[in-house]
Amino acid sequence: MEQTNCDRCQAPLVPGAAYCEVCGERTRKARRLVRLAIRVEMLLLVLFVVLIFGFTWVFLQQKP
Repeated sequence: MEQTNCDRCQAPLVPGAAYCEVCGERTRKARRLVRLAIRVEMLLLVLFVVLIFGFTWVFLQQKP
């Protein structure tokens, strides 16, 4: 269901809007998308760190 009014100021929203034109508050859909993007970025960061530690461990195991 699409949000029709702003949660903060109750102004009507343009269909498909990410922000309220009156007060600048994000819509619920925009907040969900931002949270999803942050989760994906954190997952990629963790995978990158694990990959670096894995390669470092393998490298250190090969030294005599």
